[in-house]
Amino acid sequence: MKKDVELMQKRLAPRLILTVLLGVLWLLAAILLALSVWYRATFNMTFDDLLFTLLSPLGGTGGSTVSQILSAVVPPVLVLMLLYVAVVVALWKQTRIRFILRRVCAGVLAVAFVFTVVFTLDSFKIPQWIKSQGGTTEIYEEYYIDPSDVEITDEDGNAQNLIYIYLESMETTYVSKEGGGAQEKINYIPHLTDLAFANISFSDSSPYHIGGFHSIAGTSWTMGALMGTTSGVPFSLSVFGQNSHNSLGKNGKFVNGLTNLGDILEEKGYNQEFLCGSNASFAGRDTYFTVHGNYEIFDYYTAIEEGYIENGYYVWWGYEDAILFDIARDELTELAAEDEPFNFTMLTVDTHHVGGYGCSECGDEYDTNLENVIACTDRLVGEFIEWCKTQPFYEDTTIIITGDHPRMDTQLVDDVSFYDRTIYNCFINSVVTPVWAYNRDFTSLDLFPTILSAMGFEIDGERLGLGTNIFSELPTLMEKYGYDWLESELSKYSYYYEENFVK
Repeated sequence: MKKDVELMQKRLAPRLILTVLLGVLWLLAAILLALSVWYRATFNMTFDDLLFTLLSPLGGTGGSTVSQILSAVVPPVLVLMLLYVAVVVALWKQTRIRFILRRVCAGVLAVAFVFTVVFTLDSFKIPQWIKSQGGTTEIYEEYYIDPSDVEITDEDGNAQNLIYIYLESMETTYVSKEGGGAQEKINYIPHLTDLAFANISFSDSSPYHIGGFHSIAGTSWTMGALMGTTSGVPFSLSVFGQNSHNSLGKNGKFVNGLTNLGDILEEKGYNQEFLCGSNASFAGRDTYFTVHGNYEIFDYYTAIEEGYIENGYYVWWGYEDAILFDIARDELTELAAEDEPFNFTMLTVDTHHVGGYGCSECGDEYDTNLENVIACTDRLVGEFIEWCKTQPFYEDTTIIITGDHPRMDTQLVDDVSFYDRTIYNCFINSVVTPVWAYNRDFTSLDLFPTILSAMGFEIDGERLGLGTNIFSELPTLMEKYGYDWLESELSKYSYYYEENFVK
């Protein structure tokens, strides 16, 4: 009897081990498949964007994405695991007649796993990312203009203050097709559209259609966009190593070798402030603005200290944009009372993926939350600009409104190619007028010299970083060589970048 039990155990042990191993394989495949299906349906971003987000210091991130992932992944995984258990139970006690069937099931599982891996790689666009990482570039050796070597002057003494409003994920696609956007009938940003046509808005389109600038490699997430538009250089830090994504903001370092907008304006005596409705340490934003220009940082924790929100209050990424614009009014009033000129830069967050945050100011005019949030942000910006017009500092202040990057989820833009999803821009009270503002092909990098020009500074040669002042008649790098060439070169490794910027 004892020998029979031992013999049975010996026979069962390999089958049990195999069943557990196959179960683990099935579980992994189920998780990958569910996650890939959710990601494919929810996001429209490159693997580089995703990699940056995953590897950046994550203090201050919004918590809703985690709950969305769990709610999307857990149910199908449970169903697939129950299916596996049911098959195991059905075949467990079968005799040799079912031996072939069990082998067939194991084979099907292996094929399913391989398919899932291939599907996952395709969903996260990993092959394209690997291909883009090949080779090195000399674009900086050939085309980079170091601002430290350029004469940037204000001979007439008419350089203005600056208010720069970055609007999270603000694309021109939110306008109706009739106005140059991608929506069938509705224009979700009428105030921003009116501002664009009433002032200066550079466009890749005609004078009768709204258009904008293109996101390029290294600028398609917020920190990359902030860096690209203020330095003319994309975010291209290595994935791993001492100066990698993970090291952002540590030891007071953030591309310390770069000279950017903040550095230039600090040298010219500007008081500078960066305002956001989240934790400014996310992705090293606080360090970037402190190292380059000694900005005063006003973020989620500052809002608590100053009494704008109660300790423990937390929605979305910190606090909503309605509060952000109230704070902006107060901070600008204080800055304008100083003797020095000012640069006030702010970043909204309610329109962030996934789906945006609907605050108490948002209406319910449209069917989805995101539609209402975009319309709400549009209204808040319109009201803020109207307030600015009533202030004593208005006539002496250039106001620039741009999106930071295209949406990372697929809502409202699912059927539009990434190239055609241009980013909103508007220049109010610019000191100069453009040679031409329409049918121009340009990227985030061209904003750097263009901002200074709008404020009234003269730039010897009209180029800074990899950017071209688009108030001038000079062609941008995109106009000279095309988007594909520029995207390809900026995706490659650069020895110049590592040796000169990453310090």
